[in-house]
Formats: sequence, structure tokens, C-alpha cells
Amino acid sequence: MKTYIGIDIGKKGGIAVISSDEITTYPIPLIKDELSYSDLFDLIEHIQLTDLAKANGDIHIVFEKLGVIFGTSKITAFSMGYQSGAIEMIAIALKIPYTKVPAKQWQKEMFQGVEIIKKPGRTNNDTKAMALIAVNRIFPKQKLTFGTKATKPHDGLIDALLMAQYAKRKNY
Repeated sequence: MKTYIGIDIGKKGGIAVISSDEITTYPIPLIKDELSYSDLFDLIEHIQLTDLAKANGDIHIVFEKLGVIFGTSKITAFSMGYQSGAIEMIAIALKIPYTKVPAKQWQKEMFQGVEIIKKPGRTNNDTKAMALIAVNRIFPKQKLTFGTKATKPHDGLIDALLMAQYAKRKNY
């Protein structure tokens, strides 16, 4: 059995590990408001070396292939690209196979059966709301927050779970 690691890139991102029927989740490691690349490397290496991952064989990482996001600043676009490159290099350094998947591609698969929800007063889809519905349908018992005080589902965790499940369905 494979272990699938879904990574939602961003400072508010998340990491989801699906191995057999066990799910483990982590927030993207930060130092204050900046991504900690060394802690991210250590975390991915730890996941790779755990007994769970060893017992289940291969590991595969999936994360979003970035495209142009309308309305984002140059600083945000650069930061996201930098993070994407860092994750790619971590996978290469640890010799973990990986796949970059456009958001529309994994969302099309994972949103099957979810009614289209539009953003209020807009014509584009509310993918965050649709992702929450999809993740609750697929993982009805999964905790969607980090920490003990959080009550609002974590968007990065939701997307990471859906990407890991997408990779599992596609048998990457």
C-alpha cells in the first residue's frame, strides 16, 4: 500500500498524509509569519521514515501546479512559486516521487457530486465552500482544524486532504 502526501502550498497551507486507512495532518511549518523550509524538510523526511510509511511501501507527494491567480500581487505570486520550488526540491532530495496537479484538475475529480456554489455577487465558483462539502462527504469523521481552540475548518488542511485522496484515487 502506498502513502500519499498532499501539500497545500502557502503560509496558511497544510499537509495531509493518507496511508491505508490512517490519516495524519500537519500545518505548514512557520517561524512567525514565514515558512520554515528546514522544518518542512525535516517533517517530510520524518513522514518518509516513519514505520507507517515503511510498512506501506512507496510514498508519493502531490501538490498544486501553480498557474496565474487573478487578483494576487507579484509578491504573493513569487512567494507561492518559491514554496512550490522548495517542495519540489525536498521531494528530489529525499528521492520521493511527486506530481504537480493543476487545481482545476484535482477539484474536478474531488468535487464530483457537489453542487456548484457561486461566490456571493460573483460569477466564479466558491471552491473553498465546495471543498469543505467534498471533504466532509469523503472524510466525515476527520478533524479539520489544527490545535485545541480552533473551530473554523482550516482551508489548507482541506485542500491537502483532497489532493492526497486525489493521488490515492489516481494511484500515483
